[in-house]
Amino acid sequence: MLTQIIPRHLAPHISPQFYDEYTPTDHAVWRFVLRLNLHTLEGKAHPFYIEGLKKTGMGPERLPNVEQMTEEMRSAGWSTVAVDGLIPGVAFFDFQGNGMLPVATDIRKVENILYSPAPDIIHEAAGHAPMLMDPEFSQIVKRFGQLGARAFMNREEHASFAALKRLTVVKENANSTDEEIAAAEAAVHAAKAQVTGFSEAQQVARIFWWTVEFGLIGDVDNPLIYGAGLLSSVGESRHCLTDAVTKHPFNLEHALETKQDVTNMQRELFVIPDFEALKDALDELESRMAVNQGGIASLEKALASGSQSTVRLEDGTDRVGVIRHVTRSGAHALIQWDDCVNVNHGQLTNLHNHGLLVLDGPLQDVLATADIRLDGQVVSETTEALHLEDVVVTIEGRQITLETLEVRQDTLPSIFPGTEIEELVILEKPVQIERDARVWTNDDPMFNQVRNMREQGESIDELVPTILTDHPDAWLLHIECLELVESDALRQALTERLHALRETSPSRHELIGRALALLN
Repeated sequence: MLTQIIPRHLAPHISPQFYDEYTPTDHAVWRFVLRLNLHTLEGKAHPFYIEGLKKTGMGPERLPNVEQMTEEMRSAGWSTVAVDGLIPGVAFFDFQGNGMLPVATDIRKVENILYSPAPDIIHEAAGHAPMLMDPEFSQIVKRFGQLGARAFMNREEHASFAALKRLTVVKENANSTDEEIAAAEAAVHAAKAQVTGFSEAQQVARIFWWTVEFGLIGDVDNPLIYGAGLLSSVGESRHCLTDAVTKHPFNLEHALETKQDVTNMQRELFVIPDFEALKDALDELESRMAVNQGGIASLEKALASGSQSTVRLEDGTDRVGVIRHVTRSGAHALIQWDDCVNVNHGQLTNLHNHGLLVLDGPLQDVLATADIRLDGQVVSETTEALHLEDVVVTIEGRQITLETLEVRQDTLPSIFPGTEIEELVILEKPVQIERDARVWTNDDPMFNQVRNMREQGESIDELVPTILTDHPDAWLLHIECLELVESDALRQALTERLHALRETSPSRHELIGRALALLN
């Protein structure tokens, strides 16, 4: 077993898989989706997908074990970690930047086979993992992860994420009422309404959505599927190639302007000609981020995040902390922290009520001419920097009292969220697992019996009359029986029942119809 080295700050997001709690219905859902998707995707998915699925070692008979997936994926430079549904975007990307695929371990309900509103093991394992075995695409996803981990969020996005996660949990909970779902949806809309601007994190996530999650590749008029959200969805893998979905040639600006919907099938998608075009788009996206642009303008992104960030100076030293305020005066800026750490070639110095006055020009020239006044005790002074204690800064008509202040002419070459110093990373609280105990339904014992008999090569004909009588609405169970039944009379009875069940809902009409076509 490969021993994973998990960064300390990512460990709180990891959850047990609870593998033994999967029900026979859960395994049946996995088997149904895998078999149907493999049939559907032949000739329609990126050529590497089927090969990658084999390389991951996953089979259709049982849900995969996340720890065991690591053994198969390490040859491609990846490992897997189990997580509980949606995790914060920065953590999701950080895992991937470190070569770890976060796998949401829940599995969709039978009612949501066509499209799951929440990330689940079908999406993560059967959708993402196979394409990661392709060396070129693997590097692209890792790079996405590295960019996402260095992308600033806004404060309001944290609340929006919490509301969205709650909605996915409620929608997948079999006991949720219509009122609870409506309330969760309303909370998402209210939280999203509070999000202003278009943060770097949103930009990276949106391009990730239109490519790695829901991307098409090749010719716009006859594309192939490579996005995990399409590959893992019985409904969307078929729907996405129809005329009901508008296909756009991929363009970075167009994709950034196109909002995604995480709760419904997509109405439009983007087609990249090849993975090289996606690399070029990432180059352009990365060039716009504060981590590369730096400068005073990037300070606003750090301030808006309300989170720990790193301000890198020209001399290679860092100031790490949560920025409290930024006061701009023309081309100059005063940055304030309640607490920050000066990182100087591995040496850490804690600073309290600290300020950094960044000047656009030589110190003496600017301080002599700019409308900035400093009153305090000079600790040290050079042509490059001025350090003061117990200082009052007068800037833009405000008087600001600081314990320590440093004054520098600096371009601030890089500003990014978090820190590269592991011991300074602010740890999240351990993940709060929102899960209901998986209780066997009336159908589960029969699913279990059918599976055991299938694996042992035994005839199920004796079970079919009982299933028809005692499980009249279990369409997935009927499909499994139709695959194995030997008696022509029983096959006819199962087929007639399935045709009747097919008319009970639009989703059943599609799923049963496709299953019958697969078995015939």
